[in-house]
Amino acid sequence: MSDLLTEWQDNLLILTLNRADKLNALTEEMREGLISALAEQKDEPKARAILIRAEGRGFCVGADLQPDKILARRDTIQQEMEDGINKLVSLMRSLPMPVIAAVNGPAAGAGFSLALAADIAIANESANFSLAFARIGLVMDGGASFFLSRAIGAARTRALAMLGKSISASEALDMRLIYSISEDASLQDDALALALKLSKGPTVALGLIKSEIEMAQTATLEEALAFEAICQGKAFKTDDFEEGIGAFQERRSAAFKGQ
Repeated sequence: MSDLLTEWQDNLLILTLNRADKLNALTEEMREGLISALAEQKDEPKARAILIRAEGRGFCVGADLQPDKILARRDTIQQEMEDGINKLVSLMRSLPMPVIAAVNGPAAGAGFSLALAADIAIANESANFSLAFARIGLVMDGGASFFLSRAIGAARTRALAMLGKSISASEALDMRLIYSISEDASLQDDALALALKLSKGPTVALGLIKSEIEMAQTATLEEALAFEAICQGKAFKTDDFEEGIGAFQERRSAAFKGQ
């Protein structure tokens, strides 16, 4: 069976990490499958939202650390990262639709980075997050240095990265790294409901919101204001805006089409 399962529910693309026996440690097949699936949605969008979830009792514990295989990558790791995890994270952030992560159990290393790269991450009560890189003499990757330092500041990021400390779901929520916590038994249902709701939303506007937030990370106020005006100009031209106004006037739920 494949290490990555693909499923559609209407306009929702569901990608499931499928190495439960290895706590979904990333394989080349999983990574390339994720990249391929996301690149397809960037080039020819069909999905209006994407849900990344995992089988078993762990979300993803990062790279598969088989000593003989990982040590053999010493001379190739930089290029592998540029072609692999870097491309994956960049795709997640640049897609014109929301990406949701459902974190069940451990999210370590690159698994933590995947959760951070999602637009909305929810976790179950058993979830925990860690940057274990320093424990084996490595450094952060997958955008963790970028996302964490902006979310929790440089001091906390240094501590998490250097100490390799694991944080609980409640600590991650307090640090504003995740959106919400579900009971263990209800996480997948809650994540699916959230993702389906977003897949029925005003997709162009949601994608533009992503762009606004990305721009704001490094922009001045004046640059952010100017970019907001550009994005609002695009949103005003969508059919969904016309539908939203009509639904507001008629006091009914909007039936967005994603265009």
